[in-house]
Amino acid sequence: MKSIVGLAVISALGLQAAQAVAQTDTATLEEIVVTAQRREQNLQDVPIAISAMTGTMLRDAGVRDPRDLQSFVPSLQFQSGTAATTTIIFLRGVGIGDFNSNTTGAVGVYVDDVFLGANAGKLFNVFDGEGVEVLRGPQGTLYGRNTTGGAIKFASRKPTNELSTDFSALYGRYNEVRLEGGIGGPIIDDKLKIRVSGLYNQRDGWMLNRVTGHHLNDVDLWAARAIIDYTPTDSLLLRLSLHSGQNSGGARQFQHRGQGFGFDGSPMFDENGVPLDGMGYADYDHNPNAGDFNIEGKEKVKVSGGSLLGELKLDGVTLTSITAYEKVDRNTLEDTDVSPWDVLTAVYIDKPEQWSEELRAQSTGDSRLNWIAGAFFFDDNLETDSSFDVLRVARFDPEFVYDPLVNSVGLARYPYTQKTRSWALFGQTDYAITDAWNLTVGLRYTEDKIDFKYASFYDEPIPGQPNQIDPVVSTDDSSKFTNTSGRLALSYKVSEDTLVYGSISSGYNSGGYPGGSAQFDFQLEPFDSEKLYAYEIGAKTELLDRRVRLNAAAFYYDYKDLQVFIYDTTALLPVMRKVNAGSAKIYGLEAELTVKPTAQLDAFVSISMLSSEYQDFTPLGNDFSGNTLINAPEFSMSAGLTWTQPIGGAGSLQATAAGSYQSKVYLTPDNLSAYTQDPVTMLNARLAWTPPGGGYEVALWGKNLTDERWVNFMAPIITMDQLNYNDPETYGIEFSYHTK
Repeated sequence: MKSIVGLAVISALGLQAAQAVAQTDTATLEEIVVTAQRREQNLQDVPIAISAMTGTMLRDAGVRDPRDLQSFVPSLQFQSGTAATTTIIFLRGVGIGDFNSNTTGAVGVYVDDVFLGANAGKLFNVFDGEGVEVLRGPQGTLYGRNTTGGAIKFASRKPTNELSTDFSALYGRYNEVRLEGGIGGPIIDDKLKIRVSGLYNQRDGWMLNRVTGHHLNDVDLWAARAIIDYTPTDSLLLRLSLHSGQNSGGARQFQHRGQGFGFDGSPMFDENGVPLDGMGYADYDHNPNAGDFNIEGKEKVKVSGGSLLGELKLDGVTLTSITAYEKVDRNTLEDTDVSPWDVLTAVYIDKPEQWSEELRAQSTGDSRLNWIAGAFFFDDNLETDSSFDVLRVARFDPEFVYDPLVNSVGLARYPYTQKTRSWALFGQTDYAITDAWNLTVGLRYTEDKIDFKYASFYDEPIPGQPNQIDPVVSTDDSSKFTNTSGRLALSYKVSEDTLVYGSISSGYNSGGYPGGSAQFDFQLEPFDSEKLYAYEIGAKTELLDRRVRLNAAAFYYDYKDLQVFIYDTTALLPVMRKVNAGSAKIYGLEAELTVKPTAQLDAFVSISMLSSEYQDFTPLGNDFSGNTLINAPEFSMSAGLTWTQPIGGAGSLQATAAGSYQSKVYLTPDNLSAYTQDPVTMLNARLAWTPPGGGYEVALWGKNLTDERWVNFMAPIITMDQLNYNDPETYGIEFSYHTK
């Protein structure tokens, strides 16, 4: 309740600030430049729903983890699946809750215009940032592999013509140490410049293992990047970017909840009616910071890659080439049953490797007609060798090994390879019909070919019987998926500070193959491509001499053959499947208000109202038609304010408070109450001191100050449920230095 009251206070202050603009100073909002249409434009001139934050805004808001963006961006949710490095993203209720290695997701992630396909390690190269753009709605024209939900574009700081340095050192709760910095400048004047940056983050765990006394969910990672710009002539830029990193921290340690039945389906409750799992265990204290684990998860993820950008400016045309390579090597040990018994232990081994090439030609100059045309190629090779160790606790126990369990005790491996070849041709034109009216037309043709080779092996450790060598199920198949998507938008400049627009767009997410364990052939059947048709109207306006910025959008989605991740409970093993629902409808309204009534005060309020429903969805004999889509809150809200106060000759203080609220969400498409997260509210704060003349800053910070705990991921696993909680309250001190 206190959290809700606090958020309401922040919102009220922000709205009051919008009304208190009758000031005499010359405060104005900072212009935000975005590249959503592959060229630099003022955010207010782009007929697309975009949330954008500069590097300075991210720093002042205390955003260090990309997942913190959901506290600032309407309709954005992150869901954590099998470990610390896998992240599933939802925008406006569009997302695929699939954490398996071969999923691409409905929201594309780009770092410096390079599309990242691997599910693991996707957010490793996000540090020393220049800013971020979140594009809401299907991206079916200009971006990488088509996406139905949207795109998140991260930009790194680039080399500068003068020496520049950025550095921060943080110490926080659980002995967290975070060092981040970059330095860059010219090597050869007007020819060669470089920027080198890095990140180191280590933190003790906050989850107590009552079995060993150890603390789990620790963090231990590093990352580094170098960007080299070579400009042999004024018209040619060659930019080489190389990066590497490694996470050696703990795998995500989940919480346990018994389902109330045994392995044979019989009821399992204690004398007080508490549901037990099949071994008779329950985590009675319901403490999200403690559990009983026989396995302590560990994870090692190595990420490396690079890109080469070439940009040649000719008379009226710019030619661009981006060649990129990414490689991930992940090995995760997970206590899947999250109990003191050896019921289910998972090992996930992923080795994705991708090449991509993008070629673009686009117009330059002040003509009424702006155009861009290009081609995109994507080559991805994935090798996996994951396994589930099932019911080791019961092995060689003659009283426990009985039908139908006799064939369900052993090591289940499901190695597979997947090769993806994708290419696309795209183009978009913007034509200024008059000084006020502008027409945008975009088109893209995409072809995806996927080769999938899978085998599921079962090693039965039963006395007197040989280990099984032949696969239980296997497939060697390939599929091709094609799509033509596009965008049509018409915008009208009502005044210099007001833009209204309407658009029709479509997006596509390629079909493919399930990437989880399987025991039956039908569990390996390919799923079809999903398609989303979006209809949107919006307005972008700045008022009162750019003291107030109000952007709003209303949208309607017609979602066809959407890909949905479900748990198949027809067998004892945890079988994850991706299937197609017939259709779904989504509609909503978003608004973002930013105000700067004085030079000292900045405030923002953003809201999202969403309605979603499966129209036709009957998986495995169940009827989920009429249910709400997963991770699609009916209402979400963010609000914050920043007050900067000079303190005479002692510099200045800057106080920031921000909060977010999210209504109830369903975490599985069956909409069962057991797999529902109630409304949550979170509050963050930061107090910074800057000395006279600036240069460096000392700040006290706090995240999740009310210690609100919620579950962002749930999974049914062999007579128990696996629950993933958010991090508890954290706080600390930070020193940062930035050259002017």
